[in-house]
Amino acid sequence: MGRSFKAPPAKDIEQWAKVEALFDAGFRFDSYRSADGPPLPSRLSEVEDFIRDNPSHPLRVAPPAR
Repeated sequence: MGRSFKAPPAKDIEQWAKVEALFDAGFRFDSYRSADGPPLPSRLSEVEDFIRDNPSHPLRVAPPAR
């Protein structure tokens, strides 16, 4: 997941779905203060556009899982 990953509450289904979608798209949760790139989305509804709009994001370090 990455060094900076903080698990959402177990009952927060939307946040877990967001984490899964980002992870499956190759994003990892590491600190990137020195690298350029927009912050990861805070809501599940923002994830699809974020993934499409950020193919070279510094936290996208793995190939998509699907």
